[in-house]
Amino acid sequence: MLNAKLSNHFFTLDQVEEEVNDRITFSRFCGISMDNSVPDHSVLIRFRTALTEKKALDRLLKIINDQLSNHGVLVQHGAVIDASITPTPRRPKGKKSYDLREDGTISVSHSYQKGVDPEASWTKKGHNLYYGYKRHVLIESKEGLVLAVTTTKASSHDGAHLPILLDKVSLKAGSRLYGDKGYSGLPNETLLKNKKLKSAIQKKGNRNHPLSPAAKRFNKLVSKTRYKVERVFGSIKRWFRSSGARYIGLDKTHTQHVMESIAYNLYRAPNIILKGF
Repeated sequence: MLNAKLSNHFFTLDQVEEEVNDRITFSRFCGISMDNSVPDHSVLIRFRTALTEKKALDRLLKIINDQLSNHGVLVQHGAVIDASITPTPRRPKGKKSYDLREDGTISVSHSYQKGVDPEASWTKKGHNLYYGYKRHVLIESKEGLVLAVTTTKASSHDGAHLPILLDKVSLKAGSRLYGDKGYSGLPNETLLKNKKLKSAIQKKGNRNHPLSPAAKRFNKLVSKTRYKVERVFGSIKRWFRSSGARYIGLDKTHTQHVMESIAYNLYRAPNIILKGF
């Protein structure tokens, strides 16, 4: 029942308070007995802020994943890395003003409306411009459970964040790491070799050195596993109505990303258990 409820609704903290007061399943999930009073939404907001300030959410994700591993739900067969854009509605909307100086030069100043997220940045994907952040994730290659998350400005290059994600997890030696062409290059290949991991990063060609038939076949094989990370992004967006950043600032947006990853893993866990029977 809890899973079904979570899959159809995104709760504000006011609604969380109401649901825990109203439903036994929710109170049991939160570890609150019938004799205890339910914290109100302001307590939940302060608690969430404290978790953000202490940077505790990444540790919480690891603790939950360790529990899933102990119960045989999360079994590492390899990992997939990718990134997706989290746009924010708090993008700059302003105007330029020009001032003609006495010496003939012109100064340009920008004025923006209030509420702009100053920590986000612009990026271009295809023919579209986005203002916001990037969610970089490392997922388990078979079931697609999220292993680690990091958050950056939208303008940040994907390939530079493989070391950060690998430092957050302990992949078994010999595990295969899958990634698209954005992660190709000598630095990442050297990193994987030093960590005793096998590279399944798609090959990247250029005008003077096009991909060989063997490289094209390799890329096609990699894509059969790498697509699972797109399913993770799509499921998080659909189940938790995560179409953009809900908060202002890099740290708070990272909190959103990690909490969505935790919710995704917990939502997937029962189905993975049932598959084993």
